[in-house]
Amino acid sequence: MKLKESVLRVGIFAFVILTALVTTHAQKITYEDFPGADLTKYKTYNWKRAEKAQYPDQATDQILMRSIDSQLQSKGFVKTDNDSADLYVTYQLAIMDAAQLSTFSNQIGWQGGANSLPGFKGSTTNNSELIKKGWVIVELYDVGQKKYVWRASANKTLGNAKDPKKLEKNAGKAMAKVFDNFPTRPK
Repeated sequence: MKLKESVLRVGIFAFVILTALVTTHAQKITYEDFPGADLTKYKTYNWKRAEKAQYPDQATDQILMRSIDSQLQSKGFVKTDNDSADLYVTYQLAIMDAAQLSTFSNQIGWQGGANSLPGFKGSTTNNSELIKKGWVIVELYDVGQKKYVWRASANKTLGNAKDPKKLEKNAGKAMAKVFDNFPTRPK
């Protein structure tokens, strides 16, 4: 009985550690500051579309733009609809459908006797669902100097396309992480 309990405890511990590792590495964010860029001097921005970039459907596009707007405005930037903005903001996005698999076992118990290998007994149900995974690159372009001054990229599971509220919530969380240390100061 002691061996069975030890194996079960080690299995549960390993599962908890693996879950924690997968959760922490679920979103990867990278930043690129351009030399000499002082992002604190900019006050206004306007949206521009990247040439030859493909954008998602209109609803997803609006969700992402609102998420980025929210972060920029929380940092004190003012959105303007004219060409006198200090910065142009662009984003590029790749969204793909991915299968999310889940397994549920309704009877967890111990099987096996003194001369057999330990294992679980019961029935198992497998489900699959299509989810959206997104990779986004956000770039800030200095209008006066005509050069990029900041770029960030992130990947995130955005949720089920059938649930726009979840998509909006996840996009908001992702952009909050992207803009967490923004604006940076020149080194």
